[in-house]
Amino acid sequence: MTYKLEPSSDEIKQIMDLTTSRIVSFLDKIADPVEVDINQVRADAYHQAEALPEFETPFKEILDDLFDNKIPNSLQTAHPGFMAYIPGGGLFHSALAELIAKIANRYVGKDFTAPFLVQIEIDIIKWFCKLIGYSDASAGTLTSGGSIANLTAVICARTYCLGDDFSKGIVYASNYSHHSNWKAFQAAGIAAKNIRKIPVDDKFRLDVKCLKAQLQDDVNRGLTPLMIVATAGSTNTGTVDQLEEIALLSKQFSAWYHIDAAYGGFFTLVDSMKSRLKGIELADSITLDPHKGLFLPYGTGAIIVKDRKKLEQVFKHSADYIPEDNSDIDIWDFSGMSLELTRPFRGLGIWLPFKMLGADAFRNALSEKIQLANYFHTKLKENEAWKIIAEPELSITVFRYDDKKKTMQELNIINNKILNHVNAKFRVNISGTKVDGYFVLRNCILSFRTHIEQVDFLLEDLSEAMDSVVMELS
Repeated sequence: MTYKLEPSSDEIKQIMDLTTSRIVSFLDKIADPVEVDINQVRADAYHQAEALPEFETPFKEILDDLFDNKIPNSLQTAHPGFMAYIPGGGLFHSALAELIAKIANRYVGKDFTAPFLVQIEIDIIKWFCKLIGYSDASAGTLTSGGSIANLTAVICARTYCLGDDFSKGIVYASNYSHHSNWKAFQAAGIAAKNIRKIPVDDKFRLDVKCLKAQLQDDVNRGLTPLMIVATAGSTNTGTVDQLEEIALLSKQFSAWYHIDAAYGGFFTLVDSMKSRLKGIELADSITLDPHKGLFLPYGTGAIIVKDRKKLEQVFKHSADYIPEDNSDIDIWDFSGMSLELTRPFRGLGIWLPFKMLGADAFRNALSEKIQLANYFHTKLKENEAWKIIAEPELSITVFRYDDKKKTMQELNIINNKILNHVNAKFRVNISGTKVDGYFVLRNCILSFRTHIEQVDFLLEDLSEAMDSVVMELS
């Protein structure tokens, strides 16, 4: 008997009412500071590992444990002051869509199982392609995130361009490319000796001159340029590579051109940013992350390609148990465009927010983040103690405290302490990284909940932290 797995209508209503109450309370307090010692929490969590539960636990008890203990004791990635890494925030409308999608539990790998729902995902991919500037020949598929999107691109390039023997195929990316690209090369079977890490120029962009020289050198040695990866919005500095110039080199050397635009791609929604991303439409494939630039909860990425036939040629396979499609309608087969067969209905989490709110809501939110990043950068420059390492091309600013009388090691200690001091106030959260050996601070303004109040908090906390740390170490 499986009756316990089949709750009654009254039980479902009771569970939903309890859950809704806790969700509303959680969102009402989303901007409150939550003090968390992550190192202590990690140790506590490790020691509280649970065995498989053999008996039932009241739902309210489970819910209380989640919202009172497990969820608060974590990095507050949905907080308005979260400006570390590349935040999105996690739209409520998308979370609601995911609940609906998972309750309906429809299969969207093939159109004959859920035609209207498959059409929703086709529409979404077409929206993305049009936004980038692709023609009607383009296509793509939704993924779990940028990592799988990048892997899909590498496999597509490898197999379409070189087939089974790719032993002489060389791939190229800058040393500021996201590490998921390096993982993708490895997972796709690209030998380490065939991976070229190209340095960046003084603006942290892939150095085009070095790339051209490396391409020519490889050709002279009898090797085949397989794939060039450019970045539209690097994680470290938010930099956009010279997309048009790299496209010319890709064409010259007959290499597949991939752009990792997981962070920066959706800034094409904003008219003022189109020139900065000019050339993105020249790529053979592009990675996008709706859980970044469209503010969705974690777990939604996309890979789009200029030519749908190339994607299908690589990934389309048949099986005896799958009915043949004899329809005259040109419906996309998502199971034949990716590694996934059984896949969640990710599209509803994008479609529902756009239907409820309209594209302008997203366009205006992105415009606000751009303005806030420029405001933060302008205000920071007013104090000469701060050295700007990378200005905001999109919405990331990289900076550090600077004192020419101090060594790199001393400055690294100071900036690390400033970071810890700022984050310990729990009003905002920023992150650090390394640039040319220096420990630097970086903030990424991208959460839809982040407004000028949080940016002013950050400016105040940075100023206070700098004064306190410098005085402490003087």
